[in-house]
Amino acid sequence: MNMINTAYRKDYMVGTYLDPFNEFKEKEVFFEIRHDEITGVTCRILPARYRISIKPDIKSYLEKSTESNCPFCPNLFEKMTPQFTSDITKEGKFQRGNAFLFPNAFPHDRFNCVAIFSDKHFIGLNELTTETMLDGFLVCRDYFKRMKEVYPAVRFCSINWNYMPPAGGGLIHPHVQTVIGENPTRFIATISTKAQSYQEATGSNLWRDLIAYEKEKDERFIASTGNIEWMASFAPQGMAGEIWFVCNGKKSIFNLNDEDVNELLTGFSRLFRYFDEKNFISFNMALFATLVEDDNLWVQGKLMPRFVILPLGTSDVNYFEKLHNEIICPFIPEEMCKELKSLF
Repeated sequence: MNMINTAYRKDYMVGTYLDPFNEFKEKEVFFEIRHDEITGVTCRILPARYRISIKPDIKSYLEKSTESNCPFCPNLFEKMTPQFTSDITKEGKFQRGNAFLFPNAFPHDRFNCVAIFSDKHFIGLNELTTETMLDGFLVCRDYFKRMKEVYPAVRFCSINWNYMPPAGGGLIHPHVQTVIGENPTRFIATISTKAQSYQEATGSNLWRDLIAYEKEKDERFIASTGNIEWMASFAPQGMAGEIWFVCNGKKSIFNLNDEDVNELLTGFSRLFRYFDEKNFISFNMALFATLVEDDNLWVQGKLMPRFVILPLGTSDVNYFEKLHNEIICPFIPEEMCKELKSLF
């Protein structure tokens, strides 16, 4: 537990200027620089709780991405979406209910796929229910199982979601992307290595101890739902804050049973309603897991709302994040936690 405490560090800073809104009297502004040694993230928490007063109009996005030119909609789906080679599946695509999974036409990894939930072109945040998302996530699990059979060496997997253009979504039609491989991405490698080092130093499990630590501190712990633990991240990777989920004791993606998946997606739907109420229209999600049991990487992931800054539509990603590897965050994690507790 003591090692968990030392993994979270805060530096308190103060800036001083002459305030033009108060007769140019001297004003001090306090902020924190937070360092998370587990994730490797450094984040600057600003003093004011930022609020989006007006929800951006999504009409312009819908006008630019219509059903008639969407490759995931029925009129173009069979013509425009790739198929798997017969050694993966003779059907060409994986299907579960109305959900389909198929190769990414513009892959950024050897095994990079797309899964759509249904043929519905646009699904609003408040419509992303457990039922809406269920088949889409289960078809990803079906694909992971098959790929492990065909390529036994693959070890790591992720499910990733850019919802709407402000979060990097190139298409309005709701879809997630899967990535699997023998080697982890940089972030997965970081947290796996930290967990292994922690186990060697303490003989204990990092994720179990971290959950216990957050529950005991009760500053960022949101709720337990079944086997899913929900927390606000100490040092968010997003400007609008971040929600972290850990599947307690689940050492591989195949340890997640149908009840676990339901609990996870029910939690997502609550978060999406919260985002919608706070005037966000977009988010990123990543779920990290292994295809073989590994106590150093319990199934876990992060969700962060994304936004553009009005009136110019300025990106919420700036030089601090892209060039200095630090995050500017005016959303205080502990305040976000308090707001989310009531939803769970």
